[in-house]
Amino acid sequence: MKSRIPKTIGVIAHVGKPEARARLLELLAVLGESKLRVLLERQAAVLAGKPKLAQTLKDIRKTADLIVVLGGDGTILRVARELDGSGTPILGVNLGNLGFLTSVRADKLKAPIRAILRGEYDLSERHTLQTTLVRGTKRQVAPRALNEVVVSRGAFSRIVRLRLSIDEQLLTEYVCDGMILATATGSTAYSLSAGGPILVPTARALIITPICPHALSNRSVIAGENSVIRCRAARAAGELLLTIDGQVQLPMEMGDEVEVRQSPRTVQLVTPRGHSYFEVLREKLKWSGANV
Repeated sequence: MKSRIPKTIGVIAHVGKPEARARLLELLAVLGESKLRVLLERQAAVLAGKPKLAQTLKDIRKTADLIVVLGGDGTILRVARELDGSGTPILGVNLGNLGFLTSVRADKLKAPIRAILRGEYDLSERHTLQTTLVRGTKRQVAPRALNEVVVSRGAFSRIVRLRLSIDEQLLTEYVCDGMILATATGSTAYSLSAGGPILVPTARALIITPICPHALSNRSVIAGENSVIRCRAARAAGELLLTIDGQVQLPMEMGDEVEVRQSPRTVQLVTPRGHSYFEVLREKLKWSGANV
């Protein structure tokens, strides 16, 4: 997608990070070099010592051309969910450890921020998942997921039996600890740790990955972009949970069905020119290219 020079910048910060205040002040100093309107979310405003300038994310998304998020992947997921398909581009400045969704290092933010303010950046469109919890005749729509939707047992529950279908055709019944339904973006998150494949962010697909399946032949399955996945709780002993991006939880009951499909709403992530997804993979996953 074509980039444009931003004139109004929203700023959000994860105040729990040790270096958050120093990096926030550094960012505001860089933004102050240009004739920009800067909108501070409440916590960022307090951290910067400007509480009277605080705004809600809902207000920021109405007018911001770009939102800068100081934090980690979790902060990006929260902001993307609350923007709910508004289309406002998000730039992540990494204050965390892993940082697959963030594209600027906190200790080297000045040059990339200045370039982005000149319009020198790219937009990476990321697909999201639309999830509905079906209980009898009732349908509860869950928040959209950028990474994944997870059906899992509670802390003290035993294994569960989940019946999976793709486009009304039975796939199989899994005896497992749970099920991950992930986007290409989420392929490097929970799904990867459960043995799922890595998909490039532009892949329009949905990954189905069982968590600790009892049958060793059970492996991840890749469904198409227009597929509708249904995951039914066929048997469970104890608590069941539906979790969106590791942050929003809905309780489930025996017989409930989770319906997942690709949402028409996307998330726009800002990347500096020259940013390489594969370089990030090599760095984060410690790929050296050497023979083992």
